[in-house]
Parts: sequence; C-alpha cells; structure tokens
Amino acid sequence: MRNALVYAASLAILSLTATVAVADLVNNPAAGLWVGEVVLQNVNETVSGVNAANQVVSPDPSVTTAVYTPARLRIILHVDAAGKVRLLKGVALVATNLSAVTSAPTNFVSASGLRLLSNPNLYAQYGNLPGQRLTAVGYDFGDGPAAQNALQAVATAAATAAANNFGALPAMKTAALAAAQTAVLGFQSGIPGGSTAGYTNYVNSTDFSGIVTNVAYSAAKSLDGVAASVPTSRKIEIATLAALQNLTASGAYLAADSLSLNELPLTSSGGSPVTDFTGVQLTGTIYLGADHPTNPFRHRRNPIEQHGYAITRNVTMTFAATNSAGILGFGVDHITGIYRENIFGLHKPLGPNQDVGLKTDGTIKLDRISPIAVLNQ
Repeated sequence: MRNALVYAASLAILSLTATVAVADLVNNPAAGLWVGEVVLQNVNETVSGVNAANQVVSPDPSVTTAVYTPARLRIILHVDAAGKVRLLKGVALVATNLSAVTSAPTNFVSASGLRLLSNPNLYAQYGNLPGQRLTAVGYDFGDGPAAQNALQAVATAAATAAANNFGALPAMKTAALAAAQTAVLGFQSGIPGGSTAGYTNYVNSTDFSGIVTNVAYSAAKSLDGVAASVPTSRKIEIATLAALQNLTASGAYLAADSLSLNELPLTSSGGSPVTDFTGVQLTGTIYLGADHPTNPFRHRRNPIEQHGYAITRNVTMTFAATNSAGILGFGVDHITGIYRENIFGLHKPLGPNQDVGLKTDGTIKLDRISPIAVLNQ
C-alpha cells in the first residue's frame, strides 16, 4: 500500500504544470523547484600536436569544439520567494500527512501538502510518509575554501614567526606556537558575516584549535640545522612546507575538506532577484577540496593519491530571452538556455596567461515541478 502511495505521489509531483495557481502560493512567479538536464556538447582541446613541418601546434584553449558523444547531467535549482536561486545536489519532496495524499492527491503538490528538503538530516522527522527523492550526481560541492584558507594562514603564521626568530629550536618553537595561537584566535573571533554554519563550527572546534602545537613544532623543527646564511624568505618557505605537510599527514585538511553544503547560492544578473528566468544569467562557483571524500582523485581504485587536487568549477547559465520554439509554458514553467563551465584542478592551467581551465558548454533545459518557495521546513 505504501509503495502504491509513493508511486501515486511521485506521479502527482512530476506531472505538475502551469495549471497550478502559483500566484496563490507566493508573489514571485518564478519561485519553486526546477529540475532539468544539462547537455554538454563542446569542450576545449588541451593536447598539443606536431604538424607536417615538425612544429608543435597547440589549439586555442578558449575555443570549444564539438564532442562525439554529449554528456548529460541532471540539474536541480530552487528559487525562493525573494528570488534567490540555489543549486541543489539533491532534494526530497515529502508529504506532510498521509490523509492529504489519500483524500485529495492534488493537495500533495500544494503548499500545505508538500515539503521540499535539501537537508537529508530532516528526512527522519517525516517518518514513513510518502515522498520522492531527486539527486543530481554531477553536482557535488564542499563548503568552499574558507576552512582550508584558515589552515594555510595558521601554518604561514607559525612558519613566519619561526623564521623571524631563527636560532635555537626552543626559541623558534615558542615564537611559532604564539603566532599560531594568535592566528587561530583571530579566525575564531573574526568570523565573516554570511559564513556557513559548517565553517563557523569548524573554526570553533578542537579539530581547528588542536593544530597549533603540531604546526608550531613542524615549522620550528624544519629550520633546526638550516644555515644562518639562508635568506629569511627561503626559511619561511621551508617552514611553511613542513607545517602544511603536517596538516596533511595529521588529517587536518581532511576534516576541513569534509565540510559539505546541501545547496549552493547562485548570483543572478546584476544581483537582481529572479522573478522570471527569461534573459537571466546565473553564475556560481562549485568547490571540491583536495581531500573531500568525493574528490575524483581520491578513490579506492587509485590508492596512490591520498591527497588530490582542489577542483573549482565556474558555472554560467544564460537563459533564453525569447521563446523561438513556441514551447507551452516557456518562461513560466519551462525554460531553456546555454550552459558553460570553466574547470580548474583537473588539468594544468592553459593559455598564455595560464588562466584558462577545462572549458565545456552546451544547453540547459528546466521544468518547474513544484511551486513551493521554501526549503527545509
């Protein structure tokens, strides 16, 4: 019986069309859950070749060329009542009560009969109520580089203090320890506005404050025996490298990179609220730390790579301004556009200025399957 209800509820959700009175739910006509597909049809070439004159020829990395077989990715976006757009890695559409589904299935797609959950930790509070979970496996993201940058800053502070107080090991260690402690306290007392809960909890945790002693010792120990004639700048490099190696070996970077987000805010054209997708451009940056559990360089088939490479994906979605195809519901419950990514970390930077990553582009199509404007109620 329950499986039948789940199936019926799923059909009700996925068959939602423009006939739903969205205006009765929120004032923003674009609000709700949008699910669609990205089709990546082009990619830039990264391999140089030798021509008939035995000359090395490299393609222009800023230009993408067609691929033989396009890659298809599901994509999930949510727009709230204020017009803020978020990229989701997954979402569950859950009924709030069983009677709403059995007595009037249409209520399951209304504001009173459905909840959208992007946070898996909230699933349990709905027990065995019917629902449908959608995921976008091509989009996984950590909690940005803020925690990693904090670790780097503490290591650099300890290394700089050790180098500037070069001499006997105890003196260097004392100076490095004090500098590292000051840096940690600075991060704990100066959390920027808008920081995620994951970052805030991390910098206030023992995982973060506990790095002080090891980082200070590693930085100071690396300079023990170094010739006094070595320039201070070089001593700082030596000590910093030792401190960072300690952070990697002790699992500090693993703890920082394990922080994840369930949703990623996107920026719209000019920062304006999104009330109509037509002609709108959305941008965002997906970050996956070098030690994140799902980093592609770290998997059971590649045991050599215990520490991967940080991956940054700069995403741009530009939606069509007109409905040239005459599609029903275009701009209201159906929208198309161009999708682009510039990816760093999978390949060395390209171009004369080493500022071009792996570029790919294609199309994006989205359909609104729920008008619910609130996540995680």
